[in-house]
Amino acid sequence: MKINYCPSSRTFTLSDLSVQQLAVLFAVLRTADHRCFTARSDNGCWYSDNDFVLSLTDQERADLSSIVSRLETYRPQ
Repeated sequence: MKINYCPSSRTFTLSDLSVQQLAVLFAVLRTADHRCFTARSDNGCWYSDNDFVLSLTDQERADLSSIVSRLETYRPQ
């Protein structure tokens, strides 16, 4: 797997992922998206369930869903 960073656009490019690497990445992201961030708290953050320690802003939560949606089409069967 290669990771490149472009400072001018502030973007990363992942390339040369194996099928297994993509499957693992997808499994972790999909689990977080579907099971860990189900409701926003009163303070506006998205807190994960008790077994997963993380909180997300609204933008981060939307980004997580977007990544999972885009990876879904490449999901190894």
